Amino acid sequence: MRVRTFLLFGAFFLFLYSGNVLSQNIGQVLSVDNSIPIYYNSNKKGKKEVLKLEVIDHKYYKIGYWDKHKQSAWVAYLLTREMVEGKKATRSNKFRMDKKLSTRPISSSDYTKSGYDRGHICPSADMSFSQDAQDMTFLMSNISPQLHSFNAGKWKQLEEKVRQWAIENDSIIVISGPILDSIKGKIGKNNISVPYSFYKIIIDISYPDYKAIGFIMPNKKLDQNLYYYSLTIRQVEEAIGMDFFPNLSRNKLISELETRYSDFGLRSIDNKVVKNKKNTKNVKKAKTSN
Repeated sequence: MRVRTFLLFGAFFLFLYSGNVLSQNIGQVLSVDNSIPIYYNSNKKGKKEVLKLEVIDHKYYKIGYWDKHKQSAWVAYLLTREMVEGKKATRSNKFRMDKKLSTRPISSSDYTKSGYDRGHICPSADMSFSQDAQDMTFLMSNISPQLHSFNAGKWKQLEEKVRQWAIENDSIIVISGPILDSIKGKIGKNNISVPYSFYKIIIDISYPDYKAIGFIMPNKKLDQNLYYYSLTIRQVEEAIGMDFFPNLSRNKLISELETRYSDFGLRSIDNKVVKNKKNTKNVKKAKTSN
C-alpha cells in the first residue's frame, strides 16, 4: 500500500515538474523578435512567396513597412504593466515623416480632407510611459487610414482592453496592422492604400499562464462585442497570409499556443455564440472582404 501511494505521489509530482519545464521552455522563446511575422504574397504566377518588407527598429516598437501601400504591414512591441501604469507623457499630435525609411516617406498632409483618420497601429497611449516613446508613435510609418467611427469606436475599445490585459498579465507581446491583400482605394498624393480590415494579436508571455488571442476587425463602424471578432493566432494567419513565429514553425509548444483559443476573459455568460462556428464565420468574412 505504501509503495503504491509513493508511486502515485511520484507520478503526480513528475506531472507537475514536466508541466513547469514545458512552461519554462516556451517562455524562453516568447519574444518580440521571434514572433515577428513573415508576410506571404502571391506572385504573377499565383504562387506564394515571402514578401520583402523594410524592417525598422524604432527602439520602442518595430515595423515591417510595405512601400507599395505606404504603411506598415505589421508593428510589434512589448507592453508591460509598468509601462501602462507609469504614464508620464502628454499627447503631442505632432505627426511627422519617418526619415529612417529608405523610400520616400509619406507626410501627414496625405490624410488631409481624405475622410480617414490618421489611425495609430501602435497606439500612442501604449507608449505614454515616456515622452520620447509616445512621440515616436506619431511617425507616419505607424499610421494607417481608418474611418473615424472605427478608430474612435471598437478599435479604440480593443486598444483599451489590451492595456488592461498588460496590467492583469504583467507582460504581453502585441502585433498589429492593416490587412492589405485588397484595398478600398487610395488617398493622398502618395497613394496610401485604405485597408478593408485590421488585425491584432496579443500574446501573454508571463509565466506560467502563456496564452494568446487574435482579432480581425473590418474598417467600419462595428456594433458587435469584442468577443465576436476574436480568433486564434492560427486563424488570423490563415485569413491574412502571415506566419507568426516563422522560425519556430516546428515547435510543438508554439503550435499549441497558436491553435489554442483563450478569450482573456471576454466571454460573458450572456454570449450565446458557439465559439467554433463564430470563429469560422469571422475567418470567412476576412477572406472574402480582403
